[in-house]
Amino acid sequence: MKKQIFVISILVHLAFTTQAQQTSKLYMVKNFWGTKFYKGDSLLSVNGVLQEMAPFELPYNQMLLAKKDFAAAQVLGAVGGVLIGWPIGTALVGGQPKWYLAGIGAGIIVISLPISANFTKKAKAALASYNQLNGSSAALYRKPVYRLGFHATSVRLTLTF
Repeated sequence: MKKQIFVISILVHLAFTTQAQQTSKLYMVKNFWGTKFYKGDSLLSVNGVLQEMAPFELPYNQMLLAKKDFAAAQVLGAVGGVLIGWPIGTALVGGQPKWYLAGIGAGIIVISLPISANFTKKAKAALASYNQLNGSSAALYRKPVYRLGFHATSVRLTLTF
Protein backbone atom coordinates (compact mmCIF):
# COMPACT_ATOMS: atom_id res chain seq x y z
CA MET A 1 0.00 0.00 0.00
CA LYS A 2 2.82 2.39 0.86
CA LYS A 3 4.53 1.62 -2.44
CA GLN A 4 1.35 2.44 -4.36
CA ILE A 5 0.94 5.77 -2.60
CA PHE A 6 4.61 6.55 -3.19
CA VAL A 7 4.36 5.72 -6.91
CA ILE A 8 1.15 7.71 -7.33
CA SER A 9 2.62 10.74 -5.56
CA ILE A 10 5.73 10.60 -7.77
CA LEU A 11 3.57 10.38 -10.92
CA VAL A 12 1.42 13.30 -9.81
CA HIS A 13 4.52 15.35 -9.01
CA LEU A 14 6.04 14.56 -12.43
CA ALA A 15 2.80 15.46 -14.20
CA PHE A 16 2.59 18.88 -12.55
CA THR A 17 6.30 19.57 -13.00
CA THR A 18 6.15 18.65 -16.66
CA GLN A 19 3.15 20.86 -17.26
CA ALA A 20 4.82 23.81 -15.53
CA GLN A 21 7.85 23.57 -17.79
CA GLN A 22 5.90 23.83 -21.04
CA THR A 23 6.43 27.13 -22.84
CA SER A 24 4.25 28.38 -25.64
CA LYS A 25 5.35 30.92 -28.16
CA LEU A 26 3.66 34.27 -28.44
CA TYR A 27 2.27 35.12 -31.84
CA MET A 28 0.20 37.81 -33.45
CA VAL A 29 -2.72 37.60 -35.87
CA LYS A 30 -3.55 40.76 -37.80
CA ASN A 31 -6.68 41.11 -39.91
CA PHE A 32 -9.18 43.77 -40.98
CA TRP A 33 -10.74 43.90 -37.52
CA GLY A 34 -7.50 44.45 -35.63
CA THR A 35 -4.53 42.72 -34.09
CA LYS A 36 -4.81 39.84 -31.65
CA PHE A 37 -2.07 38.27 -29.58
CA TYR A 38 -2.01 34.62 -28.55
CA LYS A 39 0.08 32.43 -26.29
CA GLY A 40 -0.74 28.91 -27.34
CA ASP A 41 -4.52 28.98 -27.61
CA SER A 42 -5.01 31.80 -25.09
CA LEU A 43 -5.97 35.25 -26.31
CA LEU A 44 -3.91 38.05 -24.74
CA SER A 45 -4.30 41.81 -24.66
CA VAL A 46 -1.36 44.12 -25.27
CA ASN A 47 -1.00 44.43 -21.48
CA GLY A 48 -1.11 40.64 -21.17
CA VAL A 49 1.72 40.38 -23.69
CA LEU A 50 3.69 42.92 -21.66
CA GLN A 51 3.18 40.82 -18.52
CA GLU A 52 4.47 37.75 -20.34
CA MET A 53 7.52 39.68 -21.55
CA ALA A 54 8.28 41.30 -18.18
CA PRO A 55 11.13 38.90 -17.26
CA PHE A 56 12.99 39.76 -20.49
CA GLU A 57 14.22 43.34 -20.74
CA LEU A 58 14.75 43.68 -24.51
CA PRO A 59 11.39 42.30 -25.74
CA TYR A 60 9.59 44.12 -22.93
CA ASN A 61 11.08 47.49 -23.94
CA GLN A 62 10.33 46.80 -27.61
CA MET A 63 6.71 46.00 -26.78
CA LEU A 64 6.40 49.16 -24.66
CA LEU A 65 7.38 51.21 -27.71
CA ALA A 66 4.91 49.26 -29.83
CA LYS A 67 2.15 49.88 -27.27
CA LYS A 68 2.67 53.64 -27.57
CA ASP A 69 2.18 53.42 -31.34
CA PHE A 70 -0.85 51.19 -30.79
CA ALA A 71 -2.46 53.74 -28.47
CA ALA A 72 -1.74 56.65 -30.84
CA ALA A 73 -3.17 54.77 -33.83
CA GLN A 74 -6.29 53.79 -31.85
CA VAL A 75 -6.95 57.37 -30.74
CA LEU A 76 -6.39 58.84 -34.21
CA GLY A 77 -8.56 56.16 -35.80
CA ALA A 78 -11.38 56.78 -33.33
CA VAL A 79 -11.26 60.56 -33.83
CA GLY A 80 -11.20 60.12 -37.59
CA GLY A 81 -14.14 57.71 -37.42
CA VAL A 82 -16.20 60.14 -35.36
CA LEU A 83 -15.41 62.98 -37.75
CA ILE A 84 -16.53 60.86 -40.68
CA GLY A 85 -19.60 59.48 -38.92
CA TRP A 86 -20.91 62.81 -37.64
CA PRO A 87 -21.79 64.34 -41.06
CA ILE A 88 -23.12 61.00 -42.28
CA GLY A 89 -25.43 60.80 -39.27
CA THR A 90 -26.50 64.40 -39.77
CA ALA A 91 -27.32 63.67 -43.42
CA LEU A 92 -29.33 60.56 -42.48
CA VAL A 93 -31.59 62.50 -40.10
CA GLY A 94 -32.15 65.29 -42.63
CA GLY A 95 -29.84 67.99 -41.33
CA GLN A 96 -27.20 70.02 -43.13
CA PRO A 97 -24.03 67.94 -42.96
CA LYS A 98 -20.62 69.59 -42.78
CA TRP A 99 -18.76 67.39 -45.24
CA TYR A 100 -15.44 69.07 -44.57
CA LEU A 101 -15.49 67.23 -41.21
CA ALA A 102 -15.61 63.92 -43.08
CA GLY A 103 -12.62 65.03 -45.16
CA ILE A 104 -10.69 65.96 -42.03
CA GLY A 105 -11.61 62.60 -40.50
CA ALA A 106 -10.41 60.75 -43.59
CA GLY A 107 -7.13 62.66 -43.41
CA ILE A 108 -6.68 61.74 -39.74
CA ILE A 109 -7.31 58.07 -40.54
CA VAL A 110 -4.73 58.23 -43.33
CA ILE A 111 -2.25 59.68 -40.82
CA SER A 112 -2.97 56.79 -38.42
CA LEU A 113 -2.16 54.11 -41.02
CA PRO A 114 1.67 54.45 -40.93
CA ILE A 115 1.56 54.62 -37.13
CA SER A 116 -0.40 51.35 -37.10
CA ALA A 117 2.11 49.80 -39.51
CA ASN A 118 4.92 50.93 -37.21
CA PHE A 119 3.13 49.24 -34.28
CA THR A 120 2.94 45.99 -36.25
CA LYS A 121 6.63 46.14 -37.12
CA LYS A 122 7.70 46.82 -33.52
CA ALA A 123 5.35 44.18 -32.10
CA LYS A 124 6.67 41.53 -34.51
CA ALA A 125 10.24 42.36 -33.48
CA ALA A 126 9.32 42.14 -29.78
CA LEU A 127 7.57 38.79 -30.28
CA ALA A 128 10.52 37.39 -32.22
CA SER A 129 12.94 38.51 -29.48
CA TYR A 130 10.73 37.04 -26.76
CA ASN A 131 10.26 33.70 -28.53
CA GLN A 132 13.99 33.43 -29.20
CA LEU A 133 14.92 34.20 -25.59
CA ASN A 134 12.14 32.11 -24.09
CA GLY A 135 13.14 29.03 -26.05
CA SER A 136 16.87 29.30 -25.34
CA SER A 137 19.07 28.75 -22.35
CA ALA A 138 18.68 32.47 -21.58
CA ALA A 139 15.28 31.52 -20.15
CA LEU A 140 17.15 29.95 -17.25
CA TYR A 141 18.52 33.38 -16.33
CA ARG A 142 15.32 35.40 -16.41
CA LYS A 143 14.89 37.96 -13.68
CA PRO A 144 12.06 37.22 -11.26
CA VAL A 145 8.98 39.45 -11.34
CA TYR A 146 7.09 40.16 -8.13
CA ARG A 147 3.47 41.30 -8.22
CA LEU A 148 1.38 42.34 -5.25
CA GLY A 149 -2.37 42.13 -5.81
CA PHE A 150 -5.11 43.30 -3.51
CA HIS A 151 -8.47 41.55 -3.71
CA ALA A 152 -11.73 41.94 -1.85
CA THR A 153 -10.86 39.39 0.83
CA SER A 154 -7.15 38.75 0.43
CA VAL A 155 -3.73 39.98 -0.59
CA ARG A 156 -1.78 37.98 -3.16
CA LEU A 157 1.98 38.01 -3.72
CA THR A 158 2.97 36.37 -7.01
CA LEU A 159 6.50 35.46 -8.01
CA THR A 160 7.06 34.77 -11.71
CA PHE A 161 10.42 33.60 -12.95
